[in-house]
Amino acid sequence: MKEDWLIEPLQEQRFDRVRIKRLRNKMEKRKASICSERAKLYTQVFQNNEGEPYILRKAQAFAYTLTHMSIYAEEDSLIFGNMASCNFAAPIYPEYSIQWVLDELDSFAQRDGDVFTISEQVKQDIKDIAPFWLSHTHEDEVNRHISDDIRLAEKQGVLHRGGISMSGDGHIVPDHAMVLRYGFRYFIQQAQTALQKDDISASSKAYYEAVILVLEAALQYCKRFAIYFKEKAKTCKDIAKQMEYRELSDMAATMLEQGARSFHEGCEIVYLIHIWQMIESNGHSFCYGRFDQYMLDLYEQDIKKGILTKENALEIITHMFLMNSSCNKIRPYGHTRFSQGYPLYSNLVVGGLMPNGKDGTNTLSYLCIEAMHLCSLAEPNFSARYHKDSPRSFVEACAKLIRTGCGMPSMFHDETAVAGLLSLGIPKEDALDYCPIGCVETGVPGKYGHRATGMTYVNWGKVLEIMLHNGYDPASGIRMLPYTASEEAFVDFQNYEELWQAWKTYLKFYSDISVQCDAICDASLAVYDADPFASCLIQDSLKLGKTLKEGGCRYDVISQSNIGPSVVGNSLYAIKKLVFEDKRFTMKELLAAMHDNWQTEASRKIHKLVKKAAKFGNDQDEVDKIVADVFYSYLALLSDYETLRKGKGPKVSCYTMSTSNITSYVPNGFVVGATPDGRYAGTPLNEGCSPTQGSDTQGPTAVINSVAKLPNHMVAAGQLLNMRFAPAALQGDENLKKFVDFLYVSARKGIYHNQFNVIDSQTLRDAQKHPQKHSDLIVRVAGYCAQFISLMPQAQEAIIARTENQITC
Repeated sequence: MKEDWLIEPLQEQRFDRVRIKRLRNKMEKRKASICSERAKLYTQVFQNNEGEPYILRKAQAFAYTLTHMSIYAEEDSLIFGNMASCNFAAPIYPEYSIQWVLDELDSFAQRDGDVFTISEQVKQDIKDIAPFWLSHTHEDEVNRHISDDIRLAEKQGVLHRGGISMSGDGHIVPDHAMVLRYGFRYFIQQAQTALQKDDISASSKAYYEAVILVLEAALQYCKRFAIYFKEKAKTCKDIAKQMEYRELSDMAATMLEQGARSFHEGCEIVYLIHIWQMIESNGHSFCYGRFDQYMLDLYEQDIKKGILTKENALEIITHMFLMNSSCNKIRPYGHTRFSQGYPLYSNLVVGGLMPNGKDGTNTLSYLCIEAMHLCSLAEPNFSARYHKDSPRSFVEACAKLIRTGCGMPSMFHDETAVAGLLSLGIPKEDALDYCPIGCVETGVPGKYGHRATGMTYVNWGKVLEIMLHNGYDPASGIRMLPYTASEEAFVDFQNYEELWQAWKTYLKFYSDISVQCDAICDASLAVYDADPFASCLIQDSLKLGKTLKEGGCRYDVISQSNIGPSVVGNSLYAIKKLVFEDKRFTMKELLAAMHDNWQTEASRKIHKLVKKAAKFGNDQDEVDKIVADVFYSYLALLSDYETLRKGKGPKVSCYTMSTSNITSYVPNGFVVGATPDGRYAGTPLNEGCSPTQGSDTQGPTAVINSVAKLPNHMVAAGQLLNMRFAPAALQGDENLKKFVDFLYVSARKGIYHNQFNVIDSQTLRDAQKHPQKHSDLIVRVAGYCAQFISLMPQAQEAIIARTENQITC
């Protein structure tokens, strides 16, 4: 549905909408490519600094890159800064992994999703530097320590390491408010003072020296842009553009030597911090946090001075949003299946309660909603916090944006999210200041370390399949037993209690292995992902003289990605009801039907019965309780797991749970055979805590009633619920009112998070057939959005398979 303005009043004569359209069109039509610039510069520095502490080599390479990398600025943009040599180019990060890059050099352009062009010169650049890095990367270090159990579980399809074993960490929100207040010179002085201490350790000394190097380099980077714009002004014949270049040059010349002096400068600073973090590390989910809160003082200051209007501010914010689409990351093809659509997960959130418990909705909250409306692209990953007393006008503005079909904002409920953080021991004032980090994981901005979620991926659908086959995986032929058992190919469980105890046993067995995997990757990341720039912008890092991976943060909370709880719960219920209670068939008959994927006549009869069995998402207590039990079975394990940083600095260090699993529910389903809930072999598992695709048949209220029965307040790193509505369901004032009521009811019921696609299946099918006509079609994939046409066919089908809901009274 097309909207005009979502907020009023706006004076278009003071707002260059045409310029925004040009910039937006460029970002929508951009093509992904690969850039070798960073890789070459980093290699030069590492080759010349053998023997120095790794963190200093990283800092020197970062500084050298900011000094020598290409500078470009989009002609139409009021925001400048780049992470590669051209728009939407992905740098290569050889210190993390290089072998897969060599292996895929000639296939980047042939992918069926996340396609990248690569020039012959870039290919040669990568081939030239590769020998220096082979056997000396983060991935190599991880592989040297991976145990046999981890390798076997990976071959079975239970575990997937993904990014944590071959890239940086990301998943971080800097203390933007402190940077905007003081600038980088303040942080440099803190590091210089710490270096004067007599009892400083060698590791802390290297850390502080690295911090000074990277921050000084960032200041010099700004000065490079000052010179660039000054030269542009000299040759520009357009008077208005000439004045703009001079203003940008003056702003850049001393930027971050002190605190931000204007709203425009503040927006530029937070964008550059984002860019610099992504140059330092190829992790993702470098996030903006609570933009409307930390930018409000600068906005009100400039409004009071008369140098800014609401329209000016909206234009600047929109430009900043659009520039996020100039950034890109490349992943191995195998990992791309788990994370499709060129995502960076750069979450920016508005609204919600402040640390003092009062509502924080302000003018910038609404302006950000309008800016997202104007750009309607996949980045930033835009979210909104709300609570039972949020202004209805704010929730309505969010609903209007949602019904445009752009997939944003993602809605977070304050009371439930805050309760989750409180359960970890985080003080209430900080818990009230939470923000989404990446997809739907939540943490405290400026105080959390890396990885609120996204450690090892654990395929619960596969755990179930292996459990039903007595430790044997039919696909790989590998058997792993959590206890001594018979060599039978299946377990003929006698009752539901036996079945449930087996689930808990197998879940613990594979969860223990996955935590071992986390620790191995974390230990390597502490070295190879040494990130003085990102670390020093988190509270307590400078005080402790440690990077985040060494324990230099206030709160160190991590979680894994566990995939398929609804499939597991539905399957356990089907067995409980049809095998043990109604005795409609035996376990042996059920497994036989699953083995032939429900194809024979006998199997089809069983399939018809299991498909009719109650499914999660329809407000049926008997199955909803079992899905909740599946959640509790994992939560019960977490107190036994520790991070490597416990007792080494953070005030809170622990594991928690998240159901944020990006698009991994699709490829994880590839390796799982037919399951007792009636799912076919190789099809997707369920996404997050959402019902299995198409199994929720009783409307959206039934869905939230089912999800409300889960321990949402204990899933403290984020609970993902994805829903799809027909466009007609939200058209008109009356339907919009019903949808807003639905959001408030969701909050009262304790739904942690909800996100929406408002699009019909016919449009999605047409986009599959005619992708060139639908480059503007943005869909909510998982905890993030992407261009629909950039997704692999399997991910597209999974989105189409979601139930198309209507709003009912």
